[in-house]
Amino acid sequence: MIQYIKITNFGPIRDQVELSFEAMDVDGSPVYEVEMPDGRKLLKLAYIYGPNASGKTTVLRAIDFLRSLWLDPLYNKDHELQYDPFLFRSDPENNPSSIELAFYVDNTRHIYTVTFFKRSVQSEKMVVYRTHQPSELFSRTTDMEKRLSHVDFGTTFKGKATELSALETATLHNNTVLGAFQKINVDLPVFEQLNRWGKGFFSQMIDETVELSDLTAYRITQDPVFANWMNTFLNKADPNLRGVLVKAEKSAGRQISFLHSLDGNEVYSLPLAKESSGSTRYFGLGGVLYRLLTQSSFACIDELGTSLHPDLMKYYLQLFLLNSQQSQLVFTTHSLFLLEEQDFIRKDALWFTEKGSNGQVSLFSAADFDSSKLRKGGSLINAYKSGRLGAKPNLGSPYLKLE
Repeated sequence: MIQYIKITNFGPIRDQVELSFEAMDVDGSPVYEVEMPDGRKLLKLAYIYGPNASGKTTVLRAIDFLRSLWLDPLYNKDHELQYDPFLFRSDPENNPSSIELAFYVDNTRHIYTVTFFKRSVQSEKMVVYRTHQPSELFSRTTDMEKRLSHVDFGTTFKGKATELSALETATLHNNTVLGAFQKINVDLPVFEQLNRWGKGFFSQMIDETVELSDLTAYRITQDPVFANWMNTFLNKADPNLRGVLVKAEKSAGRQISFLHSLDGNEVYSLPLAKESSGSTRYFGLGGVLYRLLTQSSFACIDELGTSLHPDLMKYYLQLFLLNSQQSQLVFTTHSLFLLEEQDFIRKDALWFTEKGSNGQVSLFSAADFDSSKLRKGGSLINAYKSGRLGAKPNLGSPYLKLE
């Protein structure tokens, strides 16, 4: 699980922002929490609100960027890292960017820090807390002129010298050490543990470009247990919907149909293309939810509420909170409906983004506000609508002069 992520100089984020999953709201619902062996309580869920272009999606993109640094390394030395630094300054590409991630692998806390430019990874470091004191797994520096990396391994790190040398050689200037491990055939159990965790835990960020329906349909054809679960999942949302039929055709790929039962008698098959956008969206998100419920994993979803009725969105989140073990979900939304649910939402799980007059994004939690802005038990929706929590569009008068 993730404890926190800190992001600096990434897109519209200039100064460091932190998204923390550490529980802070002592009065919050305990179904949000997972207690780690060291006593820390981590949250399963984080919501991010904010106006358009306020940086909500950027936070998710930074997490996904870190995933790609670990799991999808560049293979060409001349390729640049796929991100932009904060551009509203005179020399944007000469200022380093950084991400720091605190996370648990097999219940052991790790902290990873990476500093980078578009053209190179400048430095990185991984420490592990096997006791109360940290021990260094590795650190890396890069000669930016020669484009050569040097990796130092901690004194407690176990591995053959030839294999450690091979890993250092594979660490191109635009790769991370963890990314380099993806490309070589060496026996380094510590790196294999981190690699297995990363591949099992992280999934690609979900936005409007990700085709969820086809991914969910493919899994239905591969896993009968999942197929049965999906039928029940969809029927809960629509009692007339009895299931999904997926046929693989050589010429047309997978054909997806929903089976509708009318008046409890005849069953009719309707192609997915004829279904509502809400039904299609919910079907695709079902595959994401199943993964979160059946393995320790992490999902980033941009605009979770798109095409979903607010009650269905809340039901989806309840399913996740009540049935997941050590999974986490972070999503952006504009749906104010959730802010009305005082018995459901937690202040420490509620985050806001706001862009200042200098173009810089800030990220803050509802748990950060004192009683003058948000009194204990006070209405979140009223505080937000009145502007006491910020992160609202400043639209002004709807009258515009046309001349």
